[in-house]
Amino acid sequence: MNIKEYIFNYRLKKQPARQAIFPNYDDIRSIIILFESDYQEKNAVIKGIRDELLAQDKDVVLWGFCAKKDIQSFILPQSRIMGLRDLNIFGCPKQEVLLDLDKRQYDLLIDLTQHPNLSLRYVAMFARASFKAGLQFQPNMQSDGIHDFLIQTDPQDTPHFLYTQIIRYLQMISQK
Repeated sequence: MNIKEYIFNYRLKKQPARQAIFPNYDDIRSIIILFESDYQEKNAVIKGIRDELLAQDKDVVLWGFCAKKDIQSFILPQSRIMGLRDLNIFGCPKQEVLLDLDKRQYDLLIDLTQHPNLSLRYVAMFARASFKAGLQFQPNMQSDGIHDFLIQTDPQDTPHFLYTQIIRYLQMISQK
């Protein structure tokens, strides 16, 4: 384990224990989506997912990460892509980034990252969301300490499959 992971795990242990309450899908109004941005910052699949949720009258905020210094996308209330300049030397988003994140409370966090990404794990940990769902990276792991609901599947080329699985399970459980 490297020093960045050690510091992350230390900070994760200091977080209060989560009390997961499975949401009724129809009652969800605000959603934050975490994703790995493509290098050109176009993110067509993510924007398609956002549009699908907006059509369901959900308020959607996008938070992405791209491993480059200079991000071209504007920082908007509904969309932000972090770059290397937004992180401290330990891979944690800088204080001003975390203050922006802390401005809102969400009903649902959908983490669409397909590979372990320390910066987005910090965002998932610090985001104020009533329910957090994402991908299970390690087999037989009951919880990662961040998410309330983990989907066990192999990483895909596109995050759309993970998104459909999360929404499918949320809708199925809401119906019961």
